[in-house]
Amino acid sequence: MPANTSPIYSIAGNISSSASNNAGAVVGPTANTATDGSGTLSKIFTAGANGSYVQKIRFRPVGTTGTSAVAATLARVFISSSGTTSTTATWLFDEITLPAVTLSITAASSVFELPENFALPAGYSLWVTFATSTGATGIGYSVVVIAGDY
Repeated sequence: MPANTSPIYSIAGNISSSASNNAGAVVGPTANTATDGSGTLSKIFTAGANGSYVQKIRFRPVGTTGTSAVAATLARVFISSSGTTSTTATWLFDEITLPAVTLSITAASSVFELPENFALPAGYSLWVTFATSTGATGIGYSVVVIAGDY
């Protein structure tokens, strides 16, 4: 017998970013080849007090000034059952291949989206890392999670 026969909807939007509202935090350029939740990971989202519905994750290439090149890489998204990461409480959930991008000050750069569409329990968090370096210091991705809290 089903426990819940009525759909639930999020009560408030929850948009979260590793860049802390563009305060300068860029995910990358550090490479992390581990797939077990160890190594350098950046927290991109924490579920609300009653859990959250995660709709998508957006990756926007960013650089320091003028024209920069963001190297091709593989982004890995991890779920952690706590606010930190460890090999016993963190697991690989999703991946997206990101191509090399040359940034311009006169043309819009591509944005890459990873559709998720799942409920994340309260206290859980999402983390991201890159399999290869994204380039020099200050070159990488602004990662934004679009979600709603229950």
